[in-house]
Amino acid sequence: GAQVELGCRAEGRPPPLLTWFRGAQVLREEPGVPSLPLHLAQVSPGDSGTYTCVAENKHGRHNRSLELHVA
Repeated sequence: GAQVELGCRAEGRPPPLLTWFRGAQVLREEPGVPSLPLHLAQVSPGDSGTYTCVAENKHGRHNRSLELHVA
């Protein structure tokens, strides 16, 4: 039932599109912002899974993933 905030930051020229995924599902997406927090309110075991932040522009793509376990 607690809240969780996941952070994602990226810089680039041109500024990247930042996207949060849970598995293949897009959760949040914003072009040209330096950071994109993902706020999860009242997490439950159903929120467990792999969350990935992707930063992408015309020069390339980088991502970082984390595994969230909710007991």
